[in-house]
Amino acid sequence: MKTEIRELRPEDMDSFAELTASRDNLTRKESDARAEVVEWVAFRNPTRDDSPHYFVGVQGDRVVAHLGRMPTLFQIGGTREMASYFHDLYVHPELRHQGGQGFFLSMKMYRKCEKASKSFSAMIWTNEINISLQKARKYKQMWTDKRVMILGLKQKIEKRVSGSVAVPAVKAARAFIGAGIWANGLRLRTKAKLERIDQFDSRFDVLSDRAAASIGICPYKSGEYLNWKYANRPHLDYAAFQLLDEAGQLGGFCVVINPDNTQTGSIAELMVVDNDRAGIHALLERAVRHLESAGAERIEAVATSTIYSQALHDRLFRRVMRVPLFLAKADASQHKSLLLSPSNWHMGLGDSEGPF
Repeated sequence: MKTEIRELRPEDMDSFAELTASRDNLTRKESDARAEVVEWVAFRNPTRDDSPHYFVGVQGDRVVAHLGRMPTLFQIGGTREMASYFHDLYVHPELRHQGGQGFFLSMKMYRKCEKASKSFSAMIWTNEINISLQKARKYKQMWTDKRVMILGLKQKIEKRVSGSVAVPAVKAARAFIGAGIWANGLRLRTKAKLERIDQFDSRFDVLSDRAAASIGICPYKSGEYLNWKYANRPHLDYAAFQLLDEAGQLGGFCVVINPDNTQTGSIAELMVVDNDRAGIHALLERAVRHLESAGAERIEAVATSTIYSQALHDRLFRRVMRVPLFLAKADASQHKSLLLSPSNWHMGLGDSEGPF
């Protein structure tokens, strides 16, 4: 049967959930939850343009493939530009196993997204299959580091040893794994106050404006955007912390994703005005302490910005793999020269569709 590519519609969501159920290692409950997140991302994005936000491949009323195109207002060198992310490509296994149909359908869907995008589009933290397809589309390839802090060994040793043995054993564990609460960076001191928050307000619009000149290329992270991404998003177990300076003014924030069933947590967002090093480390310390108390055995993070990447290194987040930051249609942006260096970006694991 011929596959038509068109915009995702609300009435497609039942069939979309059926398609999601064909993914490996997802229960039907998890598939339904993922479909709810896609519905939120596709239809509730506060940043909109006049093009589709999700494309689907359909055979009659049956959804057999999808690819997201997320309109995003980016801050670039103190200015703003409407661009997008491409994300969440998936093709039903039946088509993938039929003589290359999955490949050709995927390429057509990427072309649709390209035509729908007026400026550049970024593709980040994607998997090996999608990387191969994006290379075939000749997208600009850039790479950065995923970093991991291991906490589980320390926790296990503390549980298994007691008495006089415990102290040297835990010291050895600390020396070996370098868990963040003993990292050298914690010697930095700041008079800023840290508070947990549940919602993001208009102060975050001001924060994004204040940080724009120094923070690098990233989405305009207004309160509305952050509430859509985190606070109001379905099926997301997260925590957020704000940094208040001595005058009580918002000076930064971070968002962490609590541990999943593999005891892995992540740092999704981290932003501080003027890239203040003490403020960055204060938020990192709070993030690590929270995730450790929540039961994380490992913490993942990505930071393309040199300053933030160095802060992760200082806290002994170690490189584990290279991850992609690919670009489509960089020539369509007046900021092309800035876009083509990953160190000019300020990207974390929460960007694009975020934890999914």
